[in-house]
Amino acid sequence: MAIFLVLLGFVNALKPLQLARRGATADALNALSTGAFRRKGRLVFPAALMTFVSWLLCQFGVFQLGRQVDAYWLRATSPKPSSSLITAIVDLVQEVVGTWTYGENAYDQPQWALLHLFRGSLYVFMALLALVNTTPPFRICAEMVLYAYAWTTLDGNCEIIPNKIVKADKFCTGTVGTNIFAGMIMAEMSFYNLSALRPRILFKIFPYGLVTLGLYICSYPDEYANQTAWSSQLESLAETIFPKDANVSRYYASLGAQMVCSGVILSPFLRRILSHPVLLWLGSISFPLYLIHGPLMRSVLVYLVYLPMSIGFKPNLRPDGTFDPESYIPTPNPFRLGVILVIFFAFLLYVVQQWTIYVEPKMAALTDAFERFSRSWGKNGMWAIRNNGALLPLNSAKEIKA
Repeated sequence: MAIFLVLLGFVNALKPLQLARRGATADALNALSTGAFRRKGRLVFPAALMTFVSWLLCQFGVFQLGRQVDAYWLRATSPKPSSSLITAIVDLVQEVVGTWTYGENAYDQPQWALLHLFRGSLYVFMALLALVNTTPPFRICAEMVLYAYAWTTLDGNCEIIPNKIVKADKFCTGTVGTNIFAGMIMAEMSFYNLSALRPRILFKIFPYGLVTLGLYICSYPDEYANQTAWSSQLESLAETIFPKDANVSRYYASLGAQMVCSGVILSPFLRRILSHPVLLWLGSISFPLYLIHGPLMRSVLVYLVYLPMSIGFKPNLRPDGTFDPESYIPTPNPFRLGVILVIFFAFLLYVVQQWTIYVEPKMAALTDAFERFSRSWGKNGMWAIRNNGALLPLNSAKEIKA
């Protein structure tokens, strides 16, 4: 997630910055506006479609087996059908809206990250809107200030838990702004030939050390950091370098992701490796893979792994003779599980590829249609500019002059 945010800041800022450096400010603003609009559609429409598909599967009881298996994530993310058709429709609307308001979606749990990606893209838009007319050195300094502000203030990024009253600082992560602004700084620096700086040998070794250190820091665990020496040292260091109430694991993940991405940008060799056609293909299907994997895991994977194990399965009995609700369908042996996982991942990649071929173009067309609608709606109606060019009605303009 942290790397995704860094890349989002880098990619979204790259073209407007390139145009701004050439002095084509109007083109840069147009590219910024168009890109921001289109990227929102390319996030919202596919996510809503996948939520609808997952909701449909849920209402037909496809996820019911997942609620009984010995795998916590599958149980926790497998919703139960709604009690009636009206309730089901209300639930669908609530979860689609909830994805973009409080980052929760009962029908497709991994969509929690979309809210942060949405916010991150808005950060890029607002920052460049203010800085597109400034010089590159000033922009870099301003982006560094924004990075420091996001770092010290926790970015105001507090997770909202619906229907619960919680202490906001406990759930603050502060990782959206730092990663986005780090990506924007990298986009700025990519226009400079840093490898030509002296001494060259330092710039040949430095990227690999940066990537290694970044991966080390990214390995910081989410819990129980005090159980090993290396993570205990990082935990102690966090008290010094991170602001109060920071989510240490999220901050370390973000800092490590920024180091890894910086090292790759500084190393031509690493960029060539990561430009391999197979990796480029995986990158091209990353968003469909992100959307599709959850519902398929709770349906296809669950039936492949646990349906044979459910035959003849009887829950444990309590002393009073009732069934133990904590008795779950067991997971098969590692060899069988491994074979099933290979089959499932092959099937998952096939479905993702089909989505890319047949569904993605439809989502792009829908986004383009919405963009055309936004530019034509009311163009010739009552909101159209008068022939005299006034932005306000004539009586309002006269009142202002008076």
